[in-house]
Amino acid sequence: MSASEESVAGLVDVARRFYVLGQTQQEIARHLGLDASTVSRNLKRARTTGIVHIEIRAPHQLRDALGRDLTQRFGLRHALVVAGESDLGAVAEETARFFGAQLHDGAHVGLSWGRMLADAIQRIVPGIASDLVICQLMGGVSGEGTGIQGHELARLLATACQDSRVHYLNAPLLVDSAEIKKSLLRDHSIRASMEAAGRSELSLVGIGNLEDSAPLVRYGHLSALDRRRLRQAGAVGDVCARFFTIEGEPVRALDDRLLAVEWETLKTQRSVIAAAAGPEKVDAILGALRGGAITALVTDEWTAQETLRQAES
Repeated sequence: MSASEESVAGLVDVARRFYVLGQTQQEIARHLGLDASTVSRNLKRARTTGIVHIEIRAPHQLRDALGRDLTQRFGLRHALVVAGESDLGAVAEETARFFGAQLHDGAHVGLSWGRMLADAIQRIVPGIASDLVICQLMGGVSGEGTGIQGHELARLLATACQDSRVHYLNAPLLVDSAEIKKSLLRDHSIRASMEAAGRSELSLVGIGNLEDSAPLVRYGHLSALDRRRLRQAGAVGDVCARFFTIEGEPVRALDDRLLAVEWETLKTQRSVIAAAAGPEKVDAILGALRGGAITALVTDEWTAQETLRQAES
């Protein structure tokens, strides 16, 4: 390799460590045996020579005023509202961007599952963080719904963020009896995974409903009897299979059979980002917002407007 090639390779290495892996200039200097001032000069050279090209772009227009209305009305820290209606791909992309911006090396991350989250996780920029501790917030379901289940999303995120490890929850989401749940929780690995999920500092969750299109219903994971019991108790939606009314009150009809993070535990986490949109999700989103467990919401313009309208009615 010529001297010029070595110089370029050195610039690429420094730039990758700083912009992709998120290392500080001091860390880079220590790892490479350089002065901090040399690292700073190399980063500048990488930009001026075109090795690094920085582009700031908003892939989708956001409705900032609607976002402010949501944060003020429901006490959220963040609300991102994508312009337009029913562009679920745009919501997923904005979710990936926002969630990715919250990640940092060594973060303790919780994930639920579902179609929106699957789309978002697939859009995470590889190398955006490393050394994550990734936990499933809820148990698994049977073979239906390939590509959207918790263990698959955890694996995808771990692949995108090098040197990450996953606490897989090798247990079903909903079991047949309270006795079976108690028995499963006596297993050390299952109990350890549940406890790790409860310690998540940053969680990404979906908001489910009880319509025919909902994965829990569509794939037969929720029996007709259980669905009827939930509806009779006033349930309109769920976060991590913890159901609630449109007023945000918990519906505990299935709690003694669920292997999932508790609603109260979610409320203790530093950041819980929820992504959901569409006419069939409005009641569930409203209930989730009123329940107080989520700190950020990503949705679309129509859904935000309708949620606010219903909140005032």
